[in-house]
Amino acid sequence: MRPNDLSLLKTLLRLKTTNAPEDRSEHDRCRELITREAAERGLRCLQVDSGFPSLLVGTRPEERSPHVLLNAHLDVLPGAPEQFEPRIEDGNLVARGASDMKFAAPLFLRVFEDLPAELHDRVLIAFTFDEETGGSEGTRHLLEQFGLRPRACFMPDGGDNFRIEADEKGVFQFRIKTKGKSAHGSRPWLGENALDAFFDIYRDLRQRFPSVGPEPWGPTLNLGKLSGGNAANQVPDAAEALLDIRFTESSSLDAVRALVLSVVAGRGEVEPVVCGDMFHLDMESPAGQWMQQAARDQLGHDMPIYRSEGASDARFFTPHQVPVVITKPLCGGHHSAREWINLESLEPYYRMLLQFARQAALAEQSAAKGGAPEAAVRSVRAA
Repeated sequence: MRPNDLSLLKTLLRLKTTNAPEDRSEHDRCRELITREAAERGLRCLQVDSGFPSLLVGTRPEERSPHVLLNAHLDVLPGAPEQFEPRIEDGNLVARGASDMKFAAPLFLRVFEDLPAELHDRVLIAFTFDEETGGSEGTRHLLEQFGLRPRACFMPDGGDNFRIEADEKGVFQFRIKTKGKSAHGSRPWLGENALDAFFDIYRDLRQRFPSVGPEPWGPTLNLGKLSGGNAANQVPDAAEALLDIRFTESSSLDAVRALVLSVVAGRGEVEPVVCGDMFHLDMESPAGQWMQQAARDQLGHDMPIYRSEGASDARFFTPHQVPVVITKPLCGGHHSAREWINLESLEPYYRMLLQFARQAALAEQSAAKGGAPEAAVRSVRAA
């Protein structure tokens, strides 16, 4: 990484851009820093206001249909104070947000320095600030409210260690509330236990989602939080639980939501919390081929392909048929006390990114003149 890029990255890492209310001013400082850095490179910024404002950067940041979008979130999870002071250990940069994913910011800005000037208007950067809390006010807002429609997207939010994350499960996180009737714990027959009502629902949901292991690739259900009652000698009159379903191409978000509602029926209330389609990149599509060609040219081999049980902002692109390439350099420890990214690996990674962006811009230029490009993703909403 070039010295000025590393300096920018370290400054970004020192900003405590968590989603805690007391850290919202750090988001503003981060946007101000990006705006200054962009101006020094002859780029403009457009702030898209929402609950967590996003920043669009480029020569034409108001463009809703760029040929290629470089997308990164700059919010991070909370951490100890020392995790926000970057340090270099054995060639690795260690800090909160080093791999997830502030390293992308200086690399994205550098693309405009190295791409031919005639392609600058075809490239757009999007920096968002709420991915760690669901992404609804960031990437989702840009797509559904602002109307952003890129023809291809590069998003380094997975694919650690020079791999391509080609599949992510869909997600439906939801809250179930049940009600009962309070009574003394010594005479439970005089009341109605709201926790018992929930466990009846949970038993029926578990029958429909029995898998809890990595294989086979399929849907899973997790009970993440349960609360109810105030004392052992009191029948609880209310209970609340948070659950998380991950689903694959065998279903869809609408189908999973409908199944949960049918199971709960009139026994409780269902409140969606985080919802998202499954993500899939067709590796035979132009976007997949461009990325693998870049890997062959810069690494000497294709990158391995894998499927992830997790979810990212890539899911918001699925309904709009936008291909998203997800890959990272050598890194690890994200969301842990020792998050790191290998500095030496950033240069070949950047060369792949630059080659992908150039090829996407050139190919889309050709397609714009002579017809639409081949569809690069498949929708799973109606599967």
